[in-house]
Amino acid sequence: MKWRRAWLTIDANPAARSFAGTIRGLLLIHALFLAALAVSLQISLSALALIALTLLAAARWPERRLTILVTSSLVFLLLRPFRTADMNTLVVDLAAAVGNGVSVPPLALQVAGVVLFLGFAQLMIAGQRMSSGIWSRRPVLVQLVGFLAVLAVAAFVPPGDYGHAMLWAFLAVWASCFWFLAYAAVDLRAKAAAPDGVRALYMRPVWGGDVAPFGKGLSFLKRFEAKDDEALAVTRLKALKLAVWTAILSWTALAATTLFHEMLGVPKLGFMILNPGDTATMPLGLQWAGLIVNYGVDLLIIAAWGHAIVAVARMMGYNIPRNTVNPLASRSIAEFWNRYYYYFKEVLVDFFFYPAFMRWFKTSPRLRIAFATFCAAGFGNFLYHLIFVSHVFADGTPFDELDRFATLAFYVGLLSAGLIISQIWGRKTSPADGFWRHEVLPRINVALFFCFLKIFDSVWLEGQLSDRFHFLFGLFGV
Repeated sequence: MKWRRAWLTIDANPAARSFAGTIRGLLLIHALFLAALAVSLQISLSALALIALTLLAAARWPERRLTILVTSSLVFLLLRPFRTADMNTLVVDLAAAVGNGVSVPPLALQVAGVVLFLGFAQLMIAGQRMSSGIWSRRPVLVQLVGFLAVLAVAAFVPPGDYGHAMLWAFLAVWASCFWFLAYAAVDLRAKAAAPDGVRALYMRPVWGGDVAPFGKGLSFLKRFEAKDDEALAVTRLKALKLAVWTAILSWTALAATTLFHEMLGVPKLGFMILNPGDTATMPLGLQWAGLIVNYGVDLLIIAAWGHAIVAVARMMGYNIPRNTVNPLASRSIAEFWNRYYYYFKEVLVDFFFYPAFMRWFKTSPRLRIAFATFCAAGFGNFLYHLIFVSHVFADGTPFDELDRFATLAFYVGLLSAGLIISQIWGRKTSPADGFWRHEVLPRINVALFFCFLKIFDSVWLEGQLSDRFHFLFGLFGV
């Protein structure tokens, strides 16, 4: 326990801070940090190599941290412009199908999509500054309407020609960088905002992540940037601790998956939902075990993945908040949503909750909260995932894909209802209510809600809504 306390408080230890500022300390901390990330298996070796080069450059020239970050982010965008494997597969298939049996190198199509998008981003940021109308006042709304309009056009363009392939390569990059461009647009009004051209190039930070920007925009990063050598030493020590914690959580998730799914035979939630015939033959206890195990393993995976990303940002000198912070401590649905996936929640709050909250139903506090929450967790959440999986419309039959979004619509509606009830009618407990009612029962209620909500979580649009209701009712023998 003494060693554990020393490790957890290492960033507050004057001797450790002093050592972290020396050349030997700097090299040791970076070596341990990269080793911990490699062991965690959360970052590929190729991405880790780019991260290592970026961190070493930032350590050598800390006064040029922003330039190094934007440069490495541009390289990362060129190497990995798509946030999902499905988008990458789409571009590869389109490149192979172009022309009369004559294929285009996928890399050429990929680079062309990136160049087109970066040019578009530059034009959008420049146009926003020059405009005094809705483009300047509502840049995210303009971008959203523009994306949906281009998506509608692309969905009806017949496949097989260069125009179709190029349009979808551009759209795939845009979908992958959509919310970074949104933050770049709103950063125009921030104090000491980065130059327009710099903001328009920062679309894929070297620490990775999905379409939700970890670290948000450059103005947010600047707020958490280490201002002196001592602050930088503290931030790097915190990054090292987080990287080690990432490795521990990753291997714990792997051990739990091996134990429950491979050794004990507990079925995975996705398998049970998509294979109702096999699920019907399983004991109810085994089905419930699969639901609960999925909840626990999912928390481990999302925490480890998010910690790895935040750790890299901290080692760069940006002491940004963690993505997942002790979600099991949540006593309400709203609190869990804040603790589970912070940067995804921030996208919805920044671009949907606050605009609705500041504009509508100011004379009715409860209706104001309910409407703003629905705009974020419902409408905004649906649009977020629509952009995330927009590649499904590339086959030229967009109307055939609409029924796949029914489960997603139900999921965001159910989440919105839970959050609204939690915020408006949820009762906060206190220690005076007793250990069971204050410490245990609220956490069980939160866990059960998100266990059942996960049944309808359909990020990849698999299966039908009826399959999920069938599994839900089957848990109670119906």
